[in-house]
Amino acid sequence: MIKYFGLDRQYIQLKDELLDATDSVLSSGSLNDGIYAQKFADWLSIKTKAHYVILCHSGTQALEIIARYERDTSPDQDPYAEWEYDKETYRTIRVPNLTYPATMNAFLSAGLKVELADTDKNGIIVPQEEDELQKIECHVGLFGAPTTQVESDNGIAVLNNNVAIIDGAQHWLIADGNIGTAMAISFDPTKNLNASGNGGAIVTNNQALYEFASQWRDNGKPHHFYSGTNSKMSELDCAHLMVRTNYIDEWQERRKQIRQYYLDRFKHIQPLRCLSEGFETHADSKFVIYSTTERDGIRDWLSSKNIETRIHYETALSELPITDNMTKPDFMSTSTLLTRSLLSLPMYPELTDAEIEKVADEICIYYQP
Repeated sequence: MIKYFGLDRQYIQLKDELLDATDSVLSSGSLNDGIYAQKFADWLSIKTKAHYVILCHSGTQALEIIARYERDTSPDQDPYAEWEYDKETYRTIRVPNLTYPATMNAFLSAGLKVELADTDKNGIIVPQEEDELQKIECHVGLFGAPTTQVESDNGIAVLNNNVAIIDGAQHWLIADGNIGTAMAISFDPTKNLNASGNGGAIVTNNQALYEFASQWRDNGKPHHFYSGTNSKMSELDCAHLMVRTNYIDEWQERRKQIRQYYLDRFKHIQPLRCLSEGFETHADSKFVIYSTTERDGIRDWLSSKNIETRIHYETALSELPITDNMTKPDFMSTSTLLTRSLLSLPMYPELTDAEIEKVADEICIYYQP
């Protein structure tokens, strides 16, 4: 069986180092905000070229905290002073119609009004034309693709008059400083750099947002200008992440090799399109193929050959009951049609050359006349 995920193989490779890190944390007696949390935050700041890093419980929580900042603070006021807002008229957040529901849920949980936006053929949000109404726009680096370059001035990034924030869960490793007003990162076990449990982070160059988020993640402490919640990342996860940072560049290079092999093998299959082709840089969090007529047939064929695949995502957000009253694309939009045609293939560093060849061979055989 060629599994879709290879976390068991990763553990075999890192077992001794992870167990040593576990012992170091547990014997220290410091299970939150210890030396490993500081080391990981420092590493992340350098990696993302961000001035400020706030570690939190998950990528979804990171997005929600950013959303609460945009909802509850005003750039021309004291950053510590919450301002009164009309729940009927507060700013709208535009979210791409093709993404994991957690992205949308984070903004709904923060009390923002969500508007679903269509995407291009690669699943990247179509930026709104400039108008008089300033909105917030969430850019998602779907499957590891780079997002639109957004210039930042004093920590506030604006594109066509819209404040730009970034869901970097899948592509942050190639963001190279393009973090918008703030970027949310996930260290979910399925991500390129994964925690052993869960974890997330906010990276930003905006000092006011940093101060807000630092308090919100810790129940408003120390000043209690805000309410907040408990959203710390555990010291154990930080220690395990520090182990994995020693290998992330090697893993990314391997993912790049796998992507290129797939692209080379599939380039002559005319009905098939690979979503990662044509990009100068790509984080390779997933390798996704597109077929308008054969997606389910390919998946069944690969399953019969003991090759696991996934569908990301089975439904567009606009098709979920919770979005019934939202502004959203119609059922023939680009993003909606993509959900009927996308299939994710195994893509992780621990795949052997023989396994990658097997996956490609079976797809080529499927398309043989």
